[in-house]
Amino acid sequence: MDFKTNIDPGREEKEEEKTVVFSGSYEDIPENRKVEIPEGIVEISENAFRDFGNLEEITFPKSLEIVGPAAFSGCKNLRKVTFRFGVRELLDEAFAFCPALTEVILPDSVKRIGEGTFEGCATLSKVKLSESLETVGAGAFAFCFNLHDITIPDSCYLVEFNAFASCFALEFAKLSANMGLIDESTFEGCRSLAEVDLPGRLTKIGRRAFKGCTSLKQLILPVGLREIGFDAFAGCSSLMRIAIPKGLASVEDDDIFGACDSLREISFGGNKEQWESLFHGKSVTVERSDCTICTPNITFLELK
Repeated sequence: MDFKTNIDPGREEKEEEKTVVFSGSYEDIPENRKVEIPEGIVEISENAFRDFGNLEEITFPKSLEIVGPAAFSGCKNLRKVTFRFGVRELLDEAFAFCPALTEVILPDSVKRIGEGTFEGCATLSKVKLSESLETVGAGAFAFCFNLHDITIPDSCYLVEFNAFASCFALEFAKLSANMGLIDESTFEGCRSLAEVDLPGRLTKIGRRAFKGCTSLKQLILPVGLREIGFDAFAGCSSLMRIAIPKGLASVEDDDIFGACDSLREISFGGNKEQWESLFHGKSVTVERSDCTICTPNITFLELK
């Protein structure tokens, strides 16, 4: 027996048109300096406002759930974005290269920040992340030159590579207690970074994770750390002291402290034999930026 339906095949498309702001829905004209998206809209689609030169303020409705890829990328005069509780995802490059944007306060409904979402927002100085955030994409805040501090909520379990690379003004970072990985180049080039609150569950520090963090003076690595990647601390020229747990099992290169000009003290949680095994019997030396060589003092704590 054949069944028939009375559903209009174009109905779903019509409904989507009513709930999505597509590219072309708004014009880049002076009258649209301030835009308030109406209730009922659930998504801002890809490129919807891309490169709008007149847009200065955007207000989202409570119904909004998704800000699509590059939706506001390149909006050179966008200075204020008002989010409402309900938005769940900010997709790749959603607000990338918006040089007038100075503050971002995300509601606790946001679970995902995509790749490069706020990349190149050069004057962005204040960011409040969602307490429900789960993932931060690669390069999400890279080249945010005026960002001063960042707190990753404990709900977050993944911050991808380059997330805060070249944030020159970043002084303090508190990482989620549930992060097991500091990915490649996460803080590379953060030359003002002086303090990092590392998670207790951390097991791996990726390649170049803190390379060029020239204001870091000391680090206490958590006891569960197992791997340190190539050039993880290279160029940390102010680093004077570092504590390394005895459970560290893998160091990708023997010269992990290249150009750490100030390094004088290393505390190791294990004994001398464990240390020599970790570095294949080689002496740990520091090649300074002026090409001279120094040998830090190593204290073996022999913790049980």
